[in-house]
Amino acid sequence: MQDFSYFCIMAGIYIHIPFCNSKCAYCGFYSLPSLKLKERFLVALKAEIVEREEYLQRGGLRVKPAMRPALKGNHDMPTINTIYFGGGTPSLLSIKEIGELLHLIKETYPVAEKTEITLEANPDTLSLEYLEGLRQHGINRLSIGIQSFFDNDLKYLSRRHDSNHARQCIDWAKQAGFSNISIDLIYGLPISNAEQWNHNLDLFFALGLPHLSAYALTLEPNAILTKQIELGKVLPVNEEDALRDYEILCQRAAENGYLHYEISNFCKTGMHSKHNASYWFGTPYIGFGPSAHSFDGVSRQWNVSSVEKYIDARHETARLRDQKVPCPASEKETLSPEQLYDEYVMLRLRTHWGIDLKWLKREMGERFSTYCEQHAQPLIAQGRLSQTREFLYLTDAQMLFADGVAEELFWE
Repeated sequence: MQDFSYFCIMAGIYIHIPFCNSKCAYCGFYSLPSLKLKERFLVALKAEIVEREEYLQRGGLRVKPAMRPALKGNHDMPTINTIYFGGGTPSLLSIKEIGELLHLIKETYPVAEKTEITLEANPDTLSLEYLEGLRQHGINRLSIGIQSFFDNDLKYLSRRHDSNHARQCIDWAKQAGFSNISIDLIYGLPISNAEQWNHNLDLFFALGLPHLSAYALTLEPNAILTKQIELGKVLPVNEEDALRDYEILCQRAAENGYLHYEISNFCKTGMHSKHNASYWFGTPYIGFGPSAHSFDGVSRQWNVSSVEKYIDARHETARLRDQKVPCPASEKETLSPEQLYDEYVMLRLRTHWGIDLKWLKREMGERFSTYCEQHAQPLIAQGRLSQTREFLYLTDAQMLFADGVAEELFWE
């Protein structure tokens, strides 16, 4: 199991790039299908990166004195161990723009030498030349939004690429020198079937990639697909299809040597996403860009979900900087010990690491570990939760119902 001392001296950076060429039908993330505000956004983004350099220092997880001799730079700030460009479509940025952002981050924050730097990319934005440029500028992990290797699926999801280009992009990524490559696939599509989903997985395993993120198709309230289904324009989502595909996914991943380390994520040994895992371990992180969230160990902060308001706020923050006034386009919530316990339970049950009762007692107090273990016993008896020594965890079959199990362990 993971040693939590590691996460006390590490932190992550997330950069939200809120632009897309077009809006995918199923997407519920904040983005704009236009690039007209990109230049102004990048100016504001760089300003936020510099303005918030003290954010992680003010949190509850500072570097322990005993660990300081081994670290370089600012000893009151956790070392940045992961950087993640998400969106939207980060691969709409030019190589020069990505290089400038990385240079600014490394100038402003204590970035570890072997930092995992991930960039999400859509196939329609990729070329061999572009991928080679990413590699040269320090991007060392790719997350490519393939979604399916079948054109009928891609059309249903309103993706801009076709299946041939999807496979071409993966070949280009390997040719450019990337070995840490993840792809996204979506299952439970009403126009698909078990045979087609198995073939999607055949193609993934044949590529020899170290990581897969697989998501059940869900209906987000503000997504185009939700409205299309309500109007009867496309076939509705069937939960039984999703459950069938999930069972196939878990079985085939295990047969091919992939660890199911989080509800939607599978990897070869040691190839899990360090950035995403840091969320599940409660590692502090700072988020830049509209709608981006941050966590300093004791509180959460999130930016406004509007590019226009985000840009305007940066100008206002610059004007008020001497007065130490918080950014007018962000909100903050300080978490109580009970809320921190609930988050720990919710996040760790999503992973194969599970809830560490020994850590819970040591770091949060005996009242929380005792409460958790007592409330876990009925769930274990019902077969909804499993236990090995001091760990509570969910099996593959139980993991789909993680949210319901977590609710029964939440603090009353």
